[in-house]
Amino acid sequence: MKVLGIHDGHSASACLMDNGRLITAIQEERLSRVKNQGGTPRRAVDRVLREAATQLRDVDRVAVSTIRLRNTNLRTSADVLSVYRTVFGDPRRQVSGEEGGEEAAGQQRTRAAFLTDAGYPAENITFVDHHTCHAATAYFARGTTDRDILVLTNDGHGDGLCATVSIGRGGSIKRLAALPRADSIAALYSYVTYLLGFTPLEHEYKLMGMAPYAAGSKAAEEVCAYFESLFEFPEDQPLLWARRPGVPPTSLIAPDIEAALRFRRFDAVMAGLQMFVENTICLWVERVVAATGIADLALAGGLFMNVKLNQRINDLPSVRSTFFCPSAGDESNSLGAAWSVCADEAADGRPLRDLYVGTDYPDAEIEREARAFAERDGIRVSRPDEPARVAARLLADHNVVARFAGRMEFGARSLGNRSILAHPGNSEVRALINRMIKQRDFWMPFAPSVLAEHAATYLEMPTETGAEYMTVSFDTHADVRGRIQAAAHPHDWTCRPQILTREANPDYHRLISEFHRLTGIGAVLNTSFNLHGYPIVESPRDALDVFEASGLRYLMLGPLLIEKV
Repeated sequence: MKVLGIHDGHSASACLMDNGRLITAIQEERLSRVKNQGGTPRRAVDRVLREAATQLRDVDRVAVSTIRLRNTNLRTSADVLSVYRTVFGDPRRQVSGEEGGEEAAGQQRTRAAFLTDAGYPAENITFVDHHTCHAATAYFARGTTDRDILVLTNDGHGDGLCATVSIGRGGSIKRLAALPRADSIAALYSYVTYLLGFTPLEHEYKLMGMAPYAAGSKAAEEVCAYFESLFEFPEDQPLLWARRPGVPPTSLIAPDIEAALRFRRFDAVMAGLQMFVENTICLWVERVVAATGIADLALAGGLFMNVKLNQRINDLPSVRSTFFCPSAGDESNSLGAAWSVCADEAADGRPLRDLYVGTDYPDAEIEREARAFAERDGIRVSRPDEPARVAARLLADHNVVARFAGRMEFGARSLGNRSILAHPGNSEVRALINRMIKQRDFWMPFAPSVLAEHAATYLEMPTETGAEYMTVSFDTHADVRGRIQAAAHPHDWTCRPQILTREANPDYHRLISEFHRLTGIGAVLNTSFNLHGYPIVESPRDALDVFEASGLRYLMLGPLLIEKV
C-alpha cells in the first residue's frame, strides 16, 4: 500500500511510504528556499512522487497531519513573528476559540483541494490528529515491537493538546493521557525566545546553547523558581502536570512572563528557563515510568529537539532505553501521518533505516552544473579518483570542506550529505566557519559526526541509546576533549553527535575513516551546508550558489572537487 504523507502547517513536508517503509521524504523549505516554509507543500509532494517514480493516481491513501490547523497562515518566519506580536500585544485575540474561523471539515476540504482538484478521490484522504502523528513517528521509527514502549509527545500545541502519554504494543499505539494546550511548557520556551529578540519556532536552540554559561547561578535559579511556581504535579494524576490554581492558560500568560523577566540578564533567563524545562519534564518522565512500569521510551514533538533535555532524560536511572525522534518537530509529522494510516505494515520491524531519503542527483546533472560554474574566473574543477581520500586530506590539513553527495538527508540536521566539514581538533575553526559562511551567534557550538566504532572513545554513552541523528547530547571524556574541541560545547564540553555506521552511509564513513587514518581522530566537525537564515542546500545549483557567495574554498560536489584558486 502506497501512502502519501503530508504536513501542511509550519515547516511543511511530504513523504511517500510503501507498505510501511519510508521511500522518500522532503521538506518544502528545501525546494522553495524559504526557511521553515509552511502551508501546502506542493513542491514537496511533486518531488516525493517523482523520486518514487509514482503518479498521484497510483497512491492508495493520503494522510495529512493535524485535524485542524489553528493558524493556516504560518508560512514564513515573518508570519510567526506577527502571531507572537499579537500574543504579547493583545492576548485576548488568541482565545476566541480553539482554532477560530471555519469548522474543521470545511478547513480540511480547503487543505485537500490541491489533491481533489487534480482528480484524487476525497474519500482516500485521511486527516490524522497532531499528537497521534508525533507518537507514530516516534514509535514506528524506533521500530521496537517485541516489548512495550512508552511513547511520549510534547510540543507547543496541536489539535488542542500539548503532550500525550501512550503505550506502543505489538505495532499499535494506545493513548493513556493527554494535556491540554493551556498547560503547554513548550509554548513558554517559545514566548521567551520571542522576548529575547529571536524568532520563535526557529531559534529556541540559541537559548539552549547559551544556558550552560549561567547554569547554577543565583539569578538563573530565581528564573527557574518563577516558572516552577506556575505548575504542579497532582498526586492523583501521575501521568500529568497542571497549572497551579490562579495561573492563566499559556495563551494568556505571555504578558505575565514579560513582567516577571523584565530587567533580568539574558543569560540568566536562558539558563533558568532551560533548568525549569529539564527539571519539570524529567520529573514527568520519572512519574510516568513509575506509573506504567515501562522503561523503554520513544519521544517526539518539538520540545524533544532540545538535546540537553534529552541528555537529562537519557541519564535518568529509571529509564532503560530511549529513542528520540529524528527531527522531532512538526516537519516529521508527514511521516507520522503516513505511519498511522499504514500501521499494520509499519509494525514489521524498524522501518526507519536512515534519513537519507531526499533527492539523489545523477553525476551527469552535477557535472553539467559544474561545467557552467567553471566558466567563472578563479574556479578549478577536477574529478579525483578517490574523492573520500582527497576530502580527508584537505580536512587533515585544516581546510574547511563543503560536501554535497548522494541522497539529501531529511530533517533539521545535516548528516554528512549536505554538510560543511572541518577538523574537530582545530580550536580556531569555529570562528573560521562563522567568518566564512555560518555567521552563528558566538556562543553556539558545532557538532561532530563520529564513527560508531570510535564513539566510546570520545563520549560517555549509555549502552541503549540511539544517537544516529544528532538528537541527544553527551558528556565527553576529559582526556580526549582536545581532539574534538571544535565540535563540542566550549563551556560544558558536551556535544550532540551523529554516530555514523558504515551501513547508514558507506561513502561518508569511508571519508571519516580515511581522516582517522591520517590524524588518529575518528570524527569530523559537521555543520549544515547553508547560508545563515536559509535552508540547507538541496540541489547542485544551490550548493554552487552558496559556495560562490561564501568564503568556502573547497567543495566536494558529487564526484567532483571544486576549488577557488
